[in-house]
Amino acid sequence: MKPTQVMETEHRLIETVVKALCGVADAIEKGQPADAAMLATAVEFLRLYADKLHHGKEERLFFPMLVTRGVPPQGCPIGGLNHEHEKGRALVRALAEQARAYAQGTPGAKGGLVETLRGIVDLYQNHIWKEDAMVFPMADKVLTEADQTELTEKFGEVDRAVGLDVVARLETFAKSLGTSGQAPLPSAAAKN
Repeated sequence: MKPTQVMETEHRLIETVVKALCGVADAIEKGQPADAAMLATAVEFLRLYADKLHHGKEERLFFPMLVTRGVPPQGCPIGGLNHEHEKGRALVRALAEQARAYAQGTPGAKGGLVETLRGIVDLYQNHIWKEDAMVFPMADKVLTEADQTELTEKFGEVDRAVGLDVVARLETFAKSLGTSGQAPLPSAAAKN
């Protein structure tokens, strides 16, 4: 697989978790309780799989390789995507705190949790769309075959550094959510 295909595959799993979080927000708004264990595992997934593994590959390997091929490191697209990664980290920190407060029955935690869940859904939905629709096709045009091979090898090193067992466990978690019958998120293109 090309590096962009690896990242698209990771996107599909991230989207599955994000869709499930959208479902959690919907359920809370309808007065149903949220599954605290699912939220805790979703936080772990977003921290380890979406951020450390996926964003780690982008920030330390993929984006720098694009820069060597003439893509500007600041502004659009790389600067903007890195900014969104930081925003995502802040939202996941907030999710961890608010899920804990919600589980403890802290007054006002329900509203904060729903707001954070919606923020994560919006961020990831738009972020993934930008990469899939614009950045990855551009990368496939500017990266040489040698670049692609190098990235694929280094992506494997990132997987091993995170831990192949951890990656497999988090992928299994994401896939289990995909069978829960959640309605798909509207695409970013459909929103515009």
